[in-house]
Amino acid sequence: MTMKNLEISEIFSKMADILELKDDNIFKINAYRKASRILKDLQEDVEDLQRSNSLKEIPGFGKAIVGKIEEYLVYGKIIRYEELKHEISKELIKLLKIQNLGPKTVVLANKKLNVQNINDLKRVIEDGSLTRLPGMGEKKVANIKKNVEYFLKSQKRITLGSALPIAEKIVDLLKDKFGDEKFAIAGSIRRRKETTGDIDILAASKNGKEIINTFINLPMVTDVISKGETKSSIRINDGFQVDLRVVELGSFGAALQYFSGSQAHNIKLRGLAKRKSLKINEYGVFKNEKKVCGANEEEIYKSLGL
Repeated sequence: MTMKNLEISEIFSKMADILELKDDNIFKINAYRKASRILKDLQEDVEDLQRSNSLKEIPGFGKAIVGKIEEYLVYGKIIRYEELKHEISKELIKLLKIQNLGPKTVVLANKKLNVQNINDLKRVIEDGSLTRLPGMGEKKVANIKKNVEYFLKSQKRITLGSALPIAEKIVDLLKDKFGDEKFAIAGSIRRRKETTGDIDILAASKNGKEIINTFINLPMVTDVISKGETKSSIRINDGFQVDLRVVELGSFGAALQYFSGSQAHNIKLRGLAKRKSLKINEYGVFKNEKKVCGANEEEIYKSLGL
């Protein structure tokens, strides 16, 4: 799955969440959720499917979904999603970022307990009124309370002075076990930004499952947010989130560039690639579907004339 697939998948998921908060048409909500799942599982690059006019052939992609995918690929945004973000309170949408707090729970808490923001949510957790709602219980509310605490910690950006030693420690622990594999710190830490929202680690290996299993069992791990075959997210002491991605050796340079560059930087590179009739993503640089380079970061920039 390419990053474009993932980006659009996440937008469709968020659109479904917001529509559910609005108590919109259930069929429309389900269509966006289905499209989101399909994009996550899709092996082909949506850009390639668009170029070959094959998007409409994907089961589950109706005319409206195909139109919005093409809109994102051309303009970098979906207008309806931008509109939806203004139709519901930002504070209410923000609650959806709390792990395991789905739109159904938010809608219920909003309607029954007038929960409008995270402070309201904390109040109904503490006074016990959230526990008394249908479908809730002490165990579920305790889990929500824990995730609210994690969420509030994650909103505080980490200084470079705190984040870099943690990232280096994690890389060292992984290298101790997988000495022959490639590991690197990516994201805003690699760019040496003064603060960062989370920690990004990149690995290149054929042993993705082994590396991820080691990663989620590191001594500083307090919670496993997600676990897949090529990527995983954990929470460590102090509530910091650490994301790990594993790629093939032949894509390490491309992935390192992609996951280190800022959004604006990567958009600029995509524009340069397009003018040279090339395509660039986290797997490499391609010309007419043939891979030009990807293993080495310097080669990525050289191929674009930089």
